[in-house]
Amino acid sequence: MRLARLAICVTLGICLPANAHCSLALAADAGVESAAESSAAGAGGTPADSARSAFDIGQKALRAKDYAAAYLSLRNAAELGNAQAQTALGGMYLAGLGVGANDAEALGWFRKAAEQGDADAQVNLGLMYANGQGVARDDEAAVKWFRLAADMEDPAAQTNLGVMYLEGRGVEKDEAAAANLLRMAALHGEPQAQFNLGIMFLEGRGVEQSDAEAAQWFSRAAEYGNALAQYYLGVSYAEGRGVDRDDEQAHKWLTQAALQGLSLANDYLRAKASIGAKSGN
Repeated sequence: MRLARLAICVTLGICLPANAHCSLALAADAGVESAAESSAAGAGGTPADSARSAFDIGQKALRAKDYAAAYLSLRNAAELGNAQAQTALGGMYLAGLGVGANDAEALGWFRKAAEQGDADAQVNLGLMYANGQGVARDDEAAVKWFRLAADMEDPAAQTNLGVMYLEGRGVEKDEAAAANLLRMAALHGEPQAQFNLGIMFLEGRGVEQSDAEAAQWFSRAAEYGNALAQYYLGVSYAEGRGVDRDDEQAHKWLTQAALQGLSLANDYLRAKASIGAKSGN
């Protein structure tokens, strides 16, 4: 299950969508058989087999939006140690799906899955530390978990770690390292990384300034529906920055950004309309 990731707000824009598969398992008391373990024994399969089966059932229930049933199945799988289920269960606690929202529970399940090497959980755990959600803000801990997932080439982790380098949060500020990480994520199709990389080329941060490169990355992110990228791409076309001036394309992308509620795009369109009206008089 992929929930919307938390977001780190930075001067470069909002980065890091994350698949909110989280983790926190309430450990059963020693000597007390959990319901999941009992089910596995009764079925004659191994705990891992039972956990996988419960996870699959939980995923089907999630797709059907039967959150109560999903919670029960995923909880069983998570208690049996299935990392994907632990991440998904953490996501349910984070979003309050099928269970009351509880950041501390989400954090715990994310941690269990992250310690098993689940990249989604590592990203989400890093985000919770970076945002101080369910735990005291700790940028160094955030960097640790982002780095582990980034080493597995997770695009969101690469994006998040790039932002941390860009802002000097939990690590020494290094715009060149940030640009390299963002480029890797952007090439994997991560829209937030594409947008941020576009801004870096526009401003010459960590890379050689290039309006053409900026427009290219804005275009890629805009196609994925990133409103800020649509706005910057529209402005690029309106002003002929990095692309040939094209009022039709400018209007198209600015309108798409405006339809997503981006006030910057609305303001720009109104200003252009006002100038056009004055010119016509």
